[in-house]
Amino acid sequence: MPTRWTVAPSREELGFLLEAGIIYRDAKNFQAARDVFAGVKALLPAHELPEIMLGTVEFQQGNFEAAEGHYRKALELNSRSAFAYAQLGEAALFRKDKETARSHLKTALTLDPLGEYGSLARRLMEMADRVTFA
Repeated sequence: MPTRWTVAPSREELGFLLEAGIIYRDAKNFQAARDVFAGVKALLPAHELPEIMLGTVEFQQGNFEAAEGHYRKALELNSRSAFAYAQLGEAALFRKDKETARSHLKTALTLDPLGEYGSLARRLMEMADRVTFA
């Protein structure tokens, strides 16, 4: 029988854990980042953010398809996650699929036209417009 979590971390504690995971990821300590984000996912199983963060670890390692898998799982949890759509668009762009990237980025922009994820999507769309693939 699986163990049930009875821990109720505060927003500050969750923020600290997420920051630790980001620091591990950016320092290229990918397994530690995965462990931290998996722990946050265990604490917040219904929230899309830990799944997105797990995707960013895969993305940073160049595993774009694995990253997309995490972003899609995040969208199963929250179909209106502009962050997940922006990340999905970025992964498609890095796979050199500009059409799919633009579609996901447009969705992110529609969901968050004035926020940080809309801004991210806008910048990535500009990049998609400028980049050419050999």
